[in-house]
Amino acid sequence: MNTSTTIVSQSVSHRNKQAQELKEQQHTEMEHRLVGNPLHSFQQSLEASGDSYIASALKRVRQSDVTHHESLTRLSGSWLHNQSMKPSKEK
Repeated sequence: MNTSTTIVSQSVSHRNKQAQELKEQQHTEMEHRLVGNPLHSFQQSLEASGDSYIASALKRVRQSDVTHHESLTRLSGSWLHNQSMKPSKEK
């Protein structure tokens, strides 16, 4: 019988052990983040809904008739969308 056993130095064994411990620690932290993520997202949503500055800024943007230059919107493919958003000049 020929049984070959690879002998590993103590420093290599120590590095492998540290790498395994780091991997387990990162895995544990990732699991904790995944568990806490829905709660954190919900909390952010609640905070955002009460943010009056953002709501008023969005209202001002919607009222504005400022758009991008027509040649840029043609290149990006959003020209038709921007044309439909322009206020009609027939009044």
